[in-house]
Amino acid sequence: MNQCDRIKSILQENKLKQKELAAGLGVTESYISVLLKKPEVRLSRSIAALIEEKYGYSADWVLSGAEPKLKRASRNRSLSELHQKALAQLEKMNDDQVKAVLAFINSLGDIEKSLAEHGENAAKASRTASGEPPENL
Repeated sequence: MNQCDRIKSILQENKLKQKELAAGLGVTESYISVLLKKPEVRLSRSIAALIEEKYGYSADWVLSGAEPKLKRASRNRSLSELHQKALAQLEKMNDDQVKAVLAFINSLGDIEKSLAEHGENAAKASRTASGEPPENL
C-alpha cells in the first residue's frame, strides 16, 4: 500500500470527500488530489502529524505504512481495527462528549432488555391465544 492508497483509505474509512479532508487539514483540494494521484509527491511530516491528531491515524503509517495504523494501538491486541479506531476517536473527545457516548451505550442495554422482555411477553400471549397451557403448570 503506497501513500496514495493510505490517503484513499483515510477518505473512505471516514466517509470524507477530498475537499472535506483538505479543509480539515488546512490545505487545498488540489493538493489532496495530487497526493491521491502521484505517489512521488510526499506528504509533509507536519500534515501527517495533523492527520494523526484529527483522524487518529499514526503519522508514521500515513507516511510510510509502518504499523500500527492507528495512533495508539490498544493494549488488548484481540480488539479489531474498528474497535481500536473507535477508542482513538474517544481519546480525542472532551469529558462531556465521552459522557454522552457512554449514556448512549448504556441506553442500548436498556433497549435490548426491553425488547427481550417484549419478545417473551409476545410469546406467552401467542401460546395463550392458541390454547396452550401456561409453562408453569
